[in-house]
Amino acid sequence: MKIGKLLAFGCFAAIGVGLMSCSKADVFDSNAANELKKEQLEKDYTSNFVKKYGAVEGKSWDFATMAPSYRIVGENSATRAFTRNGSYTTTTGSMIIEKEVSQWMFTNMKAGKDNTKMGSPFYLKVPGNSFTIVPIFQGTASYYWELWMHVVGLDNDVKIWSKGEGLSYRESETSTEWKEAGTDNAGISKNAYEVKAPTYTYADLPEGKSMYFYLKVWNNYSDFKKNSLNYQPRLLSSLDHQMLALQGLDTPKEVPADNEVAIIGCEDAVGGDYDYEDLVFLMYGNPAPPIIQVKEVEKSVTKRYMMEDLGDADDFDFNDVVVDVTTTEKKKIVYKFDEYGSLVYEKEEDLGTTSQKAIVRAAGGTLDFTLKIGQTTWTKSTKFNSAEMLNTKAGEISYNKVLDEFDVTGWDPKTNNVSVSVVGKGGDNGVKTVVFPKKGEAPMIIAVNETENWMDERTSVPTSWFTE
Repeated sequence: MKIGKLLAFGCFAAIGVGLMSCSKADVFDSNAANELKKEQLEKDYTSNFVKKYGAVEGKSWDFATMAPSYRIVGENSATRAFTRNGSYTTTTGSMIIEKEVSQWMFTNMKAGKDNTKMGSPFYLKVPGNSFTIVPIFQGTASYYWELWMHVVGLDNDVKIWSKGEGLSYRESETSTEWKEAGTDNAGISKNAYEVKAPTYTYADLPEGKSMYFYLKVWNNYSDFKKNSLNYQPRLLSSLDHQMLALQGLDTPKEVPADNEVAIIGCEDAVGGDYDYEDLVFLMYGNPAPPIIQVKEVEKSVTKRYMMEDLGDADDFDFNDVVVDVTTTEKKKIVYKFDEYGSLVYEKEEDLGTTSQKAIVRAAGGTLDFTLKIGQTTWTKSTKFNSAEMLNTKAGEISYNKVLDEFDVTGWDPKTNNVSVSVVGKGGDNGVKTVVFPKKGEAPMIIAVNETENWMDERTSVPTSWFTE
């Protein structure tokens, strides 16, 4: 049964081993019995949770990485709160990158060297023509990553490439062995004679819209393969000095002669060595997407809260309430002139918090509830039929759906000051309030990244979420 069972009791209460008849004068005892039932339901929930997911002692239930997302000031490039349209087409191929290009990397983008002066944070504008992206170099690093592209106007971000995918090299002109760049520490060898690189050509993207790139980074390939909330990726963006538009690299010979070329170097660690040679990719087109220096950005941190309302003691789908909460700050990017007279990144300046917002994504319960986030409350019945299951039925879930959006004040992502009060789950069918669990408690609320999808009705979240 999903949350719709009220704790209704007959007109009697067990006292010792005997029974007493019920009358209007037995209200106190009836309330006490309801409280006992509620306490038993909570105990049963904890017991069943431990049976399914293991011991809760010492465990914390905040799995959100707090990886910031960025948007260009004045554009809704990172929000999911509006309806996007647009589509695109993509074709794939391969390209040979000659030795001179790889050797330029080893000479000018030395591993472990601070190469910050090679470029600056950037975003791009979508041209009216097609353009091609080619990962041409992979440095030696244990981290595993995926390269993604965000385009204003598309409903979903575009995954371009995974580390090592289709990227290989041979060490001499006569060699028939193509060595893989790999998903671990391999990278491209200094002995590379030629590199065979995959190509990705994009067309029909929304012209004139802003776009940027980012890496999803895991500690290693093994962590990437684990379906656990303990192994969620970090996001490293071209808007945040984690990628640089490089200067001085020779254009590979297979790039059409009439095309413009842009070269991007990527850093795979926050606070790392900033050598920007962990991944280098190029873009070309006629024209190529123009690179624009970042002046101001809005930096957002989002948590997705998935909640149970104690509808049943064996219900672990965590979809009774799903809400995304975001706090946004404005940042100014400060540049300085280096010794060569080039304008290079220096630091970010904090211009203050601009907003806190919540988006309700799903509400699988059939009892009314009030959600409290910081100092702001939201009640299901003010917008919807409280008995209706919203965006949780199998085959009907839309993970980008916005049931409602509202401003929030006072939310603290560090303390997770959120709760849900459910009508019909307290003593005498009153209100039961669920708060974010303390460490070592069986959770009825968990915090995850906003990319983590919730379950449909009566489908428990994977055991690997909590056990790996």
